[in-house]
Amino acid sequence: MDVVILDPTIKNGADVKPAARLSSLDGRTIGFLDNSKEKADVFLAAVAKALTERFKVKTLVRRKPTYSRVAPQALIADLRESCDAVVTAMGA
Repeated sequence: MDVVILDPTIKNGADVKPAARLSSLDGRTIGFLDNSKEKADVFLAAVAKALTERFKVKTLVRRKPTYSRVAPQALIADLRESCDAVVTAMGA
């Protein structure tokens, strides 16, 4: 039996650039993507509360159907179209 090992890490020289920073969070809509693992919702709720109190952001919370699969394209599209930035987290 052959064993195939897949390495999901980005290799040096990959053309991946971070998203541009927002100039301000004030009045922005911040999406929160819960990966559906235990306690991810607790962490994201705390971050959302802190951002709402400090920057008066609007929040949009979405949850992946399962942590073992990538988020459905419709969910990603909803966040992309509705939010200025997105925070995601994995639970324990």
